[in-house]
Amino acid sequence: PLPAPAGPGVMLDHASGVVIGGTAVVGSDVYMLHGVTLGATGKPMHGAKRHPTIADSVTLGAGATVLGDILVGSGVTVGASAVVTRAVPEGSTVVGVNKVLDGSQRPPSEAGEEDDYTWFYDI
Repeated sequence: PLPAPAGPGVMLDHASGVVIGGTAVVGSDVYMLHGVTLGATGKPMHGAKRHPTIADSVTLGAGATVLGDILVGSGVTVGASAVVTRAVPEGSTVVGVNKVLDGSQRPPSEAGEEDDYTWFYDI
């Protein structure tokens, strides 16, 4: 069982190295790859919630780190090795360190076709 409240349909794919803090909340249908950390920032919170809340239908890429009492909104994709320390609006994509992308920042597709999985990479 997870050390924090979690909704139905949570998948820990290749679950090695996953860290979920005791006050984290994980919504339903969350897809989490290996090496994900849902942790605290390390600053004293004097008994308050220290870990993130992950809403429904979120994808957390391999090695993603989400720190602090923040909300990652529904349908968010957190890219591999991303670091998130600020709230993320629903439906967004986060890459790097707190870099939030929205649909308008997607590069145009050369072939005129794109999907939800390959738009950011030249595959």
